[in-house]
Amino acid sequence: IFLKRPKKAQTSIRTYRYLRTHALKAEYPLRVRFLAQRSLHTMKWLLGLSSLFVGFTLHRFNQSVFLTRFALTSRFIPATENALRFEGRWLANEDDGSAVADWPCSTIHVRVKVNDPSQSGLRIHWRGVRVRILVRIEKEDGSIPSSETILAGPAFDFPLAQPDIHLISFPSEGAFHVSIRKLNNAVPLGMGLANSIFDPSIVKVYGFDQEGGIELLPFEQVPERILDFIGASDTAGYCVDGTRDMSDVYSELAGWEYDNCDSTVGGDLAKRFQAQVSFQASAGMGVTQNAAAAEQWQLGPLPLPALINRTLMTNSKERWPYETRPLPDLVVVSLGGNDFNHQGGHVPTDAKFSSAYKDLLLDLFLNKYSSNHTEDPSKERPKIVSVCGQGSPDEGNDQNRCRACPHIEEAVNDFQAENPFGLGSFVDYIFVPCDGSVVTGEDDIGCNGHKNRLGQKRVADFVEPQLREIMGWTTEAIETNEEIPDTNEYVIDTAEDNPDTVDGIPTPVFGD
Repeated sequence: IFLKRPKKAQTSIRTYRYLRTHALKAEYPLRVRFLAQRSLHTMKWLLGLSSLFVGFTLHRFNQSVFLTRFALTSRFIPATENALRFEGRWLANEDDGSAVADWPCSTIHVRVKVNDPSQSGLRIHWRGVRVRILVRIEKEDGSIPSSETILAGPAFDFPLAQPDIHLISFPSEGAFHVSIRKLNNAVPLGMGLANSIFDPSIVKVYGFDQEGGIELLPFEQVPERILDFIGASDTAGYCVDGTRDMSDVYSELAGWEYDNCDSTVGGDLAKRFQAQVSFQASAGMGVTQNAAAAEQWQLGPLPLPALINRTLMTNSKERWPYETRPLPDLVVVSLGGNDFNHQGGHVPTDAKFSSAYKDLLLDLFLNKYSSNHTEDPSKERPKIVSVCGQGSPDEGNDQNRCRACPHIEEAVNDFQAENPFGLGSFVDYIFVPCDGSVVTGEDDIGCNGHKNRLGQKRVADFVEPQLREIMGWTTEAIETNEEIPDTNEYVIDTAEDNPDTVDGIPTPVFGD
């Protein structure tokens, strides 16, 4: 009303004032007073909504004015630009040039050259409900310490919501590496009923405004090593940035605000090994059943092995094309604790769990990380290392991270002994004690009984030398100068049904 019909708006305001001053007086009949009161409430709502709309419009206008100080020399770079580098799993939309991801630690890398820092900036256009992203800026020559900023999206989406815009300023001239990493779970409220009501945690990056004296540079080198981490809450970084005095209810409802996969064992080891990393992990997931399996409305019926072949965890139609992606060097599996905890005594038998765990290993080798998927003879097979434990002494019987370890160790030993297709020598097992020698349970616990950054670091310190010995990585990794293949960037959104699913449930085929 205010913007399109100003005269009518002024008439409405005068009518509102008249009703407020005169029409409610006692000398008027009851019917007239009732109609006036109702009109008064209606007009209050209309004026209130109009004020909100005008305020929101002015806020967006002011934001645009503030962020367009270099607008005359800006160039928009869509997220599908070839010069960008993608890490983890992304789904590209060629119609609008955007890219989306929901698995934790999915990352976009940008390399720029800054000529005049006072007139240069990089604006990120992004959107994500219940999403945390880490923006890291590193100067390539190391002359300036790197800086980090964590951004958070809204808890709920709203109609006609616009992309969030974040302006990056650079402290000096030179070449910079900018990374945008999603920090939290794909489904903070679980894969069950809540996922059908609320939007999942999907980050959408539209692109970047390249402003002022800034140049987009191609990536001449990429990390040679590739790591994959498959697991549940500890792997995904649930509650890493929380504190132990937070209530469990608040942690479960708003825990996404404290997720941080970058500070997990996987994120830490990727930095130590100078490797690319991909996460297929989510809180509460299991091998044969998820936590609280009797109440499937919480986490849904599908355990993690049925979800890891998806490009987006929350999209059953887009299968991740393993056959066109480089093989990882190392796959770390930390899964199985939820099969035995939070189950009210309804746990799988040894035979059932061992069979399912060995099927998972075989599926990873034959259908996910097959040597038929690569032309690089040096990567005939990845190493798959199962890690179990990592708990603290005071966890209690129903949160005992070491409870599943004998079952997992037995399954790995059986796989090695049975040696299917000669794959036994490619698997290994690491046990992380829960007796306080690694995670003490004192200063290393975040919210809801999960490890904070210090607890994750202590586990990384424990497993790093063992992984180096298994992999023969006695020296630091060397970055490769090889050109990045286009197929390693993202998956085009084809919206076709997943060929490896039946009614949305993946059906891996073993053997020939």
